[in-house]
Amino acid sequence: MNLALLGLLLAITSATGWQTYTNTNFVNDIAGSDTLLVVATRGGVYALDPEELRILRTVVNSDGLPANICNTLELDPEGNIWVATDGGGVGVIIRDSTRARPYRPNDMPDIVTAIARDGTRLLFGSDRGLYVVETHGTWLDFDDDVIRRYSVVNRPELLSDRVLSLAVLGEYWVGTNVGVTRIGKGLDEWRAWRRPLGDSVKAIAGWRDTALVATEYGVARLRDTSFVAVFRFGAARRVFDLEVSATDLYVATDTGLYHTEGLDSTRLRLIAGGDSRAVYAGERLWVGLGGALDRGNGLRYSVSGQSWQTFSTGGIASGLVTAVGFSPTSGDLHACHYYSWRGFSRIDPVTGAVALKPGVLPLTLQLACDSKGRVWSTHFGLDGGLSYYDPDEDRWEKVQWGTSSAWNIITAFGIDHHDTKWMFNADGVVVAIDSVGEQVSFDIPGLAPPPGGGYDFATDRRGRAWLGLTVGLVMIDYAGTLHDRSDDRYAVLTEGLPSREIRSVAVDADDRVWAATSQGAAVYNGSEFAVYNTGNSGLLSNSVFRVRTDASGRVWLLTEAGLSLFDPVSGRWTSYTPQNSGLPANTDNISGFYSSLDIDRVR
Repeated sequence: MNLALLGLLLAITSATGWQTYTNTNFVNDIAGSDTLLVVATRGGVYALDPEELRILRTVVNSDGLPANICNTLELDPEGNIWVATDGGGVGVIIRDSTRARPYRPNDMPDIVTAIARDGTRLLFGSDRGLYVVETHGTWLDFDDDVIRRYSVVNRPELLSDRVLSLAVLGEYWVGTNVGVTRIGKGLDEWRAWRRPLGDSVKAIAGWRDTALVATEYGVARLRDTSFVAVFRFGAARRVFDLEVSATDLYVATDTGLYHTEGLDSTRLRLIAGGDSRAVYAGERLWVGLGGALDRGNGLRYSVSGQSWQTFSTGGIASGLVTAVGFSPTSGDLHACHYYSWRGFSRIDPVTGAVALKPGVLPLTLQLACDSKGRVWSTHFGLDGGLSYYDPDEDRWEKVQWGTSSAWNIITAFGIDHHDTKWMFNADGVVVAIDSVGEQVSFDIPGLAPPPGGGYDFATDRRGRAWLGLTVGLVMIDYAGTLHDRSDDRYAVLTEGLPSREIRSVAVDADDRVWAATSQGAAVYNGSEFAVYNTGNSGLLSNSVFRVRTDASGRVWLLTEAGLSLFDPVSGRWTSYTPQNSGLPANTDNISGFYSSLDIDRVR
């Protein structure tokens, strides 16, 4: 059995372990050589053969990396990769492997912004000051390391605990959000310059026998005892990297990559537009691109000043994942990405191969597969509606209720055992489309469209449809005659629920209906609800976003804090969190980070 978990990343667990699928095209840093580049991204780290443009390996949280958002990296003399993450501290990727280890998590800060190496000594910048680590050259033996922390409390010359950049230029240079500090290698001589050109010193590089700093206003150099401007931008902008190669100077900013030669301000020019986050100058000039946080724009490279080429990795279309569905015929996993990708990503859980399929309608919020393996997607916009992809014919079809209609805004979705597609739209109407495309609508009193989407339907063995909304648990009994409205019966159940907002519903083998709410989980046995919360069960969090049941009768509950598994027969609870599993960590504390869940019943 495979299990898919959705959030801002995608994780799959099976008998062979956890695997995380990310988008690695938002680049934060590049390091390495002309034969090997290592790239830090918002979806992990990958190693690239720059000659063959071939990805050698990708390392993510399920490989041991403490977080997938990677800010910067540094190689040690043995080829291990030290990774500064956003939310997970420091990780070390073992040379030529896909395995990583967290580095002293109890002694290092969660947010690490910069790394520099001087022999066997490592320097780390963070939002809690400067950390200096004596490794003694035993790079993978963390226990004998000596860690010292410097902050404005014990070193006022640091100016700020918010360290943005580091460089080793004979002495140590530390850039913060209010200036730059020079530190002697003995760590006893400190000299600070407040606002050398602008507030935030985001990058530092060496120029002959002096230091260059890049700020939001431009680049300055140290001359004697003060900094003087090399050049100024016409307007303030975000600066991310500064690279010196022979007499060439490159500055990566949010508006593009700038270049000048010989510190000549009159020759400053923009050589590549777009959000540029990192620069590496070797036989080729490499630029790491930013862009949308969930997907980015990959790498750009140029050989000897020739035209720019682009390189993108082959991960999922976006790190923003709103829904998933396994195909009952192939076992492939399909994930949709809402506003960031029109279509879906398809993953083969056995081989790990990823394919992207562009769609025909915007804002794909939910999807599910029918018994024939067709992928049905619902869309959350006035110009949305319902679409499906037939893999056998490689063909898309769509169903819309006019070119602009509230009926096209689908807020809840599900497919039953007869391949009937159930939807609830922003006009407050339930619509069912059967397996041959015939439609029927149900205008049920008391139903109000929720403020957002992502709610779902489930059906029991009697054919009744169960819908979770913000008004309670809705039961639709059409008595097995979908198109005969005369024998229909409806009910909206609220008594005994921990909350009227039902985010997700599922039906188990005994026809009990499970509900995920913001105040715990509930199960309806046909007459009353039983409630499970953190006080009376092993549920990880009362904020439950998705519920699913498997063929063994177990109940899977995706919560704000992780995944809870409940076996009603034994009464046993099992918890999966980022600390004890391959579940990606919610390092940015995003509400609803773990947002969707599905179970593969084929494999």
